[in-house]
Amino acid sequence: MIFPSSSEFSEWLQHPVTKSVMQMLHAEREAMRQAWEGGSYSDYTKDAVVLTNVANLGICRGLALVTDLTYAQLATKLDVELTKEETKND
Repeated sequence: MIFPSSSEFSEWLQHPVTKSVMQMLHAEREAMRQAWEGGSYSDYTKDAVVLTNVANLGICRGLALVTDLTYAQLATKLDVELTKEETKND
């Protein structure tokens, strides 16, 4: 596996396609939050509410994992050691 440099990661974050995808993921997460806050998941049976909430929490956390990802987190998840300079730039 070829691990990207810090500058490549920054370039990827600034790419128009990445920005569009991130905007879409943020919007999806916010829509789920609004639906939950509005009670959309509370008109089921107790068990269904629990399962629906757990599923939606998992989806929201997955979206956050991508949208909030930093270079250092990516390296950690992939077990890549960063130099002190790379760690500083994150």
